[in-house]
Amino acid sequence: HILVSPHTCFLLFVFLLVMSLLPLCNVTGVGELPVPRGLTLSPDFPAQTLSLTWQSDSSLFDLEIFHTELMNVVLNETVAVKADPVTGLHSWTWHSPLPLECTSHSARIRARNQQSVSQWNPLQTIPGSDIPEKSESFMFPQDKVVPVGSNMTFCCIVKEKDDFIEMMYGRQEMSATRLSRRTYAITVTNQPASGNTGTNVICCSQRLTLTGAVVFVGYPPGDEGLVCETRDLASAECSWKKGRDTRFRMKRSRTKYTLNGRDCLEANERRTWWCSSKVWEESWTLVARNPLGTVQLTDSAQLTDRVHLLAPVNVTAVEVEAWSATLQWSWSVAAYKKLEMVCQLQLFAHELSSTRNYSGPGLSSVVLESLWPDVDYTMTLRCGSKHSFWKWGNESAPYRIHTKMDRPDALDVWIWMDSSNTGRVFWKPLSVRKSHGALAGYEVSQSSAEEDGRTPVSLPPGNFSYPIILNNSSDITVAVAARNPAGLSQPSTVTTPAYRADSQLSVSELLGTNGSFVLSWQPNVNASSGYAVEWVPTGCSGLCPVDWKKVPESDCSFTVNSDSLVAGVRYTVSVYSLSTGAPTLLQRWQGYSQEMIPSQSVSKLSPSQTGSDVLLSWKATAMEHQRGFIRGYTVYLANAAHLDLIANISDPEVQSYRVKGLSPSFYKFVVKAYTSAGEDAGSTVDIKIEMDTADMLFVGILVPLGIMFCCLILISICCYKKREWVKKAFYPEIPGPKVPGDWSSPQGPLDVKPSPHSLVHIVENPERDFTKEGLFPVPEEEEESENDNIEVDTDSDEPALLRYYNHVVGDGSHSNQVSDSSGSSTASVGSTQTEITYAGIQSPTSSQGACGGGGYRPQMQSVAGPAEPQIEFEADFQDDGLNTGYKPQCSWQLDSPEAENFSGSLGSPTSVTSSQFLIPESSEEQPQPSNTWFHNFLSGKS
Repeated sequence: HILVSPHTCFLLFVFLLVMSLLPLCNVTGVGELPVPRGLTLSPDFPAQTLSLTWQSDSSLFDLEIFHTELMNVVLNETVAVKADPVTGLHSWTWHSPLPLECTSHSARIRARNQQSVSQWNPLQTIPGSDIPEKSESFMFPQDKVVPVGSNMTFCCIVKEKDDFIEMMYGRQEMSATRLSRRTYAITVTNQPASGNTGTNVICCSQRLTLTGAVVFVGYPPGDEGLVCETRDLASAECSWKKGRDTRFRMKRSRTKYTLNGRDCLEANERRTWWCSSKVWEESWTLVARNPLGTVQLTDSAQLTDRVHLLAPVNVTAVEVEAWSATLQWSWSVAAYKKLEMVCQLQLFAHELSSTRNYSGPGLSSVVLESLWPDVDYTMTLRCGSKHSFWKWGNESAPYRIHTKMDRPDALDVWIWMDSSNTGRVFWKPLSVRKSHGALAGYEVSQSSAEEDGRTPVSLPPGNFSYPIILNNSSDITVAVAARNPAGLSQPSTVTTPAYRADSQLSVSELLGTNGSFVLSWQPNVNASSGYAVEWVPTGCSGLCPVDWKKVPESDCSFTVNSDSLVAGVRYTVSVYSLSTGAPTLLQRWQGYSQEMIPSQSVSKLSPSQTGSDVLLSWKATAMEHQRGFIRGYTVYLANAAHLDLIANISDPEVQSYRVKGLSPSFYKFVVKAYTSAGEDAGSTVDIKIEMDTADMLFVGILVPLGIMFCCLILISICCYKKREWVKKAFYPEIPGPKVPGDWSSPQGPLDVKPSPHSLVHIVENPERDFTKEGLFPVPEEEEESENDNIEVDTDSDEPALLRYYNHVVGDGSHSNQVSDSSGSSTASVGSTQTEITYAGIQSPTSSQGACGGGGYRPQMQSVAGPAEPQIEFEADFQDDGLNTGYKPQCSWQLDSPEAENFSGSLGSPTSVTSSQFLIPESSEEQPQPSNTWFHNFLSGKS
C-alpha cells in the first residue's frame, strides 16, 4: 500500500482535468478561425470563367485551383473578398486561360487573418469533357472570334484508345502540353489575321485527324465619314468610308449596320457601304457592330445643301454646222425642271480638249460655238445645283458629233533665193484645225509688174515648195492657195527678195544658247508688216530645208527653238523686214546651235623636207563635217605611247606649220582641228628625215680633207718634236772628206792600204756599161815608176797594194775627170788614213738595177775623228760561187753640205772605210741639190 497525502491528490486531479480538456480547446478554442462554409463552383464555359461563392466571417482568403486528374496547381492566390451585405455571401470569379471543358477543375478555400489561418474546406470539382463518361474526341474552343495579336489556348481531348501525335495551327506544327490522361493543349501567341474562312486548328493521330476547330482572328469595325445627300430632292442616301478590312466574311461575324435604328440591308448584303432613307430627316446616326467592337457615326444637313443630281439622259445634237452645233438632253426626275442649276460640257477632239459651263433653271439644251470644221468631237455633260453647290452630278454617257468642212485657212508662204535669178517658194503644211477638211492640193501662180498674170499651177497635197525663175529685172509676186472639197483658201502672196549671197554681206558669228538661237536686231521703220526670221543649213544646194517664222513689228527679238535645229549643223540665220514690197534683208548670222567635235579630220596632210626642217601642210575639213567653228589646229609628235604637243595654231586660216631642227630619224606627226567642243580624231603623216644630197656631198668632201689635214698637222708636229730622231733614223749625215795640205800638185798614184777586215772580190767577167764611168786597175810597173818615193811595207802581212785611178770610160772629157778624181783621192786619203786593196769592182748589171739587194751598205751612224771605223760588207753569192762586186748606193745626191765647194766627182758616195771616191756617171749631168724643204725641216734649217 502506498500512502498519498491530500495535497498530492489535488495536484493529480488538476493535471488529469487539463489533459482531458486540451483536445476540445484545439477545435473551438479561443482565437481559432472558422473554415469557410458552403463553397460552390459556377462555370461559364463560353466566357471561360469559374465563379466561387461561400460563407464566412472573414474577408481574407487563400484560394487554390487544380486540374483535378493530375492535381496540377493552376492558381494559388490570396484575395480579399467582402461579403454581400444582402445575402452575406462572398463571390469571386476566375478567368481560365483555357476552356473549362478541356479538363476537370477543383477548388478549395480557407480563411486568413494576420495571426492565423483556418483549415481548408473540402475540395469542390466541376467535371470536364475528358471524364470517362465522354469517350469521344473534342477540340475546344470552337468558332472563337478574337482580335489580331491576342493569345489563345486550344485543347484536344483524345478518344479512348487513340494515340495522340500532334496539333497544327494552320500549317504550323505546335508543341503540345499534356493536361490529363486524354487532354493535350497548345498556346498560340500574337495571332495574325485569319483568312476569309478563318484559321483551322486540328488534332492528329497516327493515321487520321481526330478532331479540329476554327478560329476567326480579325479587327473591330473602323468605319468613318458618314455623309448624307439627296438625289431626287426628297429622299436621303447616306454613305461612309469603310475603315480597314475586319477580315470577317462569315455572316455571323461580319459587321452589321443600322441607320437611325433601322437595319441597313444594302450595306449588310450588297456591301456598298451606303444606306438610304425615304424621307430626309436632316440628322442621322449610323452604328457599325461586329463581335469585336462597335462604332457610331453621325451627320446632319439641310436638303438644299446636299443636292447631288443624276446624269442627263437622251443627249442629242439637233443641228451641226462647220463652226457650231446645238445639243439637247432630258432629266429622269421631274423636280429638276424647276431647279436652278449649272452644267459643265467637256469637249475632246484630236490634239485638243476644252471645258464649257452653262447655267439656267432646269437646263436641257445648249449651243456649242467656236468649233473647228471637219473635226470629230466627243462630249460629256454633268450638272449641279447652282444654289449652295454641293458637288457635280453624274456624267452622261459620251456623245460624238462631226462638224462640216469649210475652206482652208491662208497658208504661211516664204521665198528663198538661191541665186540671182532662181529661187523657191515654200509654204508650211496646214494642221487639222486649219485645213478644215482633207486637202486636195495647192494652186501656185506668179505675176510681175510687166505681166497681167499667169495660169495657176496645181500641185498635189504632198508638195510644199515650187521653183521660181526670174526672167527680167522686175520683182515677181507669187500667190499660193490651199484647196479642199469646200473650196480654195485665201491666197497668200510673197514678193521675191533681192538675192544676197553670204560673200556679199557681212555675216556675224552666232553662238547657240542651250541648243537654241537667241536673236535681236535694231527696229526698222519700213517693217510695216513685221519681220521674218529665216534659217537654213549653210552651203546646202538643191531642195534645202528652209524654215522661217514671221514676227510682229512690235518685236525685235526672236528665239529659234532647239526642236527645229540639229546639233553640229551650221545654219545661216537671216532677218528680213516685211512691207508691201519685197522683203529686205536686215542682218545675217552663221552659227551652230550646239557645237560638236569635227566628224572628219583635216585632209591632204603632207610633209615636205627642207634641210633639217619639215613643212606640214593640210586642207581644212569640209563645212558639213566641221560641226562647229574651227578655232585652230594642234600639231603633235607621235611617240610610242602618247602624243607630244608641238604647236597650237589659234588662227584657223593658217594651214601649215614648219617643224625646225630635226635630226635624221623617222618621225610621225598628227594634226588635229578643234572647235569649242574639242579636237577631232586627227590626221597622221610620217616622214624619214635624211641628209640633204648637196650637204652630203659637201660633208663628204670636207670631212676627209679635214681629217687628212689634221693628220698631217699631227704628223708634222710629231716629226718636228722628234726631228733629231727622225734625222738619225732615216737620213743620217755622211761625214765629208777633209783634205789637208796642198792638192795642187799633178795627179799621182794613190796607194791605199786595205783594212785587214776588207775584202774586195774580183769578178772575172763583169758586165760593163761603157757609157758609165768606172775604176781601172793601174799596172804595178807604172805605179812604181810614178811613185818611187813611196815606201812599201814589205814586212806586213797585208795583200799587195792595188793602185787605181778614177777613169772615165766613154766620150767625156778625160782631163776633167782626172782632175776630179785626184782631188777626191787626196781628200779621201786625208780623211781616213786607210788603204784599200780592190781585187776587182763589178758594175751593177741591168738585171740587178741601180740598188741591188746585196753588196755594200753604208753605216747608219756618222764617224767622227780619225778612229778606224767598223766596216761592214755583205757578200752575195751567185750560182757560180763567185763573190759579187761593190754595190753603190741608190742616190748619188750630195748629203754633206760641206761638199758644195768640191767638184762634181766629190758628190759620189763612198765607203766610210774607203779612201777612194766613186765617180758619177757623167760629167755633163749636174747632181740634184739635196737641200730640200723636208731636209731643211729635219735638220732644223730654214
